[in-house]
Amino acid sequence: METKDLSRAYKELLAAAEAITDDGPLAEADRAQTDWLLAHIALSDRALADAARQVLAGQEGRIDNACAMSKTEIARVISATTHAERIDMVRRNAQELIDVLERTPESAATANVRARLVDRAGAVVFDSDLAWGDVVRMRAIEHIPGHAATLSAFCQPAH
Repeated sequence: METKDLSRAYKELLAAAEAITDDGPLAEADRAQTDWLLAHIALSDRALADAARQVLAGQEGRIDNACAMSKTEIARVISATTHAERIDMVRRNAQELIDVLERTPESAATANVRARLVDRAGAVVFDSDLAWGDVVRMRAIEHIPGHAATLSAFCQPAH
């Protein structure tokens, strides 16, 4: 599958994350949001890479973001890693996802995957089938760029 847009989105996200340093003048709430976002993205990429491997193997892909939204799991990642380690985790997990997608034929874009998505409170907000190509496209043009914009805003001086 084509990964150019997804690769570009991750490159921009990682640049924004790397612009935030441990000793930078970041408000406590912004730092907490940065930590949460990086842990969330790394965990969601694991779930997406698992689904990508299922699709590549001709199986029914399943996406469940509960782990990537879990307060407990995100707190575990944050407490066990530094900011730089979380950035590296995002980089590694994104690359794993992209590597699987690059081995996946374009015809797999029409494969249905079962997506169960929850919000931060754990409430199910979506539980239905999606075309795999749509999942990848939304990740590349909406989800990751949206998180990159949030991180970039934290680096801007207050007006």
